[in-house]
Amino acid sequence: MYLVAGLGVTGQSVLRYLDGSNQACLAFDTRKEFNTKDLEKTFPKVSFATGKIPKSWQDKITQIVLSPGIAKSQPWVKEFSQHGIAIIGDIELFARVVKKPVISITGSNGKSTVTTLVGEVLKSSGLQAVVGGNIGLPVLDLLAKDQSDYDVFVLEVSSFQLETTFSLQSVAATVLNISEDHMDRYSSMEEYLQTKMTIFNGAKLAVVSEHKPQKNSVQKVINFDLESSECGLQEHNSQKWLMQGTKKIMPVADMSLQGTHHYLNALATIALCSPFNIKAEVYQQVFSRFKGLPHRTQLVLEKSGVQWINDSKGTNVGATVTALESIGKEIQSAGQSKIVLIAGGVSKDADFSELTPVIAKYVRHSILFGKDRAKIAKVLPEKDFTQVKNLQDAMSQALQIVQAGDVVLFSPACASFDQFSNYIIRGEKFEKLVKEQA
Repeated sequence: MYLVAGLGVTGQSVLRYLDGSNQACLAFDTRKEFNTKDLEKTFPKVSFATGKIPKSWQDKITQIVLSPGIAKSQPWVKEFSQHGIAIIGDIELFARVVKKPVISITGSNGKSTVTTLVGEVLKSSGLQAVVGGNIGLPVLDLLAKDQSDYDVFVLEVSSFQLETTFSLQSVAATVLNISEDHMDRYSSMEEYLQTKMTIFNGAKLAVVSEHKPQKNSVQKVINFDLESSECGLQEHNSQKWLMQGTKKIMPVADMSLQGTHHYLNALATIALCSPFNIKAEVYQQVFSRFKGLPHRTQLVLEKSGVQWINDSKGTNVGATVTALESIGKEIQSAGQSKIVLIAGGVSKDADFSELTPVIAKYVRHSILFGKDRAKIAKVLPEKDFTQVKNLQDAMSQALQIVQAGDVVLFSPACASFDQFSNYIIRGEKFEKLVKEQA
């Protein structure tokens, strides 16, 4: 019998899937205070427990479907594993039954954008593509409809999900990039990287930039990079073009989003879609109209010569470095003033030293808020930052120091859960403050 562990969004999707396929299960949440009343009404055949697993369940459990938020290193999980109980996740359940092609995407940054772009390209080409996983619908909810309704599944997959995935065989898979993240969960960067790299296991095509899979673990490898001869940039008639081998896709100047990381996202998208022989016109349509995802370097307001940008999805150091470099280069070329950075939150035991050189180059003042603001302050020049308690105070400070030509970048480099339940609510709060006060 399955034990569904963790009853958040993912756990509830597992319950729906198992209930819909008439598979018996037990449901458990580690939070003692978690209210199961509504779930008990929805799933009357399922027994529920919180806080601690009842002893009477111990001998019934044959597999545990672990939600991504629960680490396999938890003592109670390790104890079950040591007794031969399989620890799997929702992606593994999906992989065991999926019959249509799957494109799977992971990485520290950019994975939501690339997943969205791949889905848009495939749909625009006439294919029935559906997007889910760590973005949008949980993967098992994608199976609520008959698989014959789809031509291809496009999945964003987190490292937490990959920890419990063993059977996924993708038609194309990628690790977009790796930067320090979730160091409160992993013992080292190497462990984090190796967890991400398992996405290549069984893949027909590996789309790679920095990190290549082991030989013989995939059938084919395509490299994407600004200088790659497979998916890269080339100059033609004084214009830089997105290229797929010798095939010209489009000039980068025609893309809606400008900047190095946007070009890399486009190149990754082209490589991942290569098994489907997409025409250049389709990429042109998608890349010229795609304005980016909410809370990802999104312009909220431009007033009195000041731009206010929401990058609340910058939940790790690498994401904030990318945002600073992209925006910094753009405003430098335009001869504008430097960036005012608002950052802070929960560090997840990250090393913030990677911020030091880009802040020195592009930022004239940093405003730090939240639980781990002092940790960020340690890597910054003494005169160039202010520490405040919360986002409201950070906004008040920004209003006092901004001047015409500035860009105020809200890119926290941290998780949100000291003061907000997720990055979306945090970003919405920033946007509300900007529209009310700026």
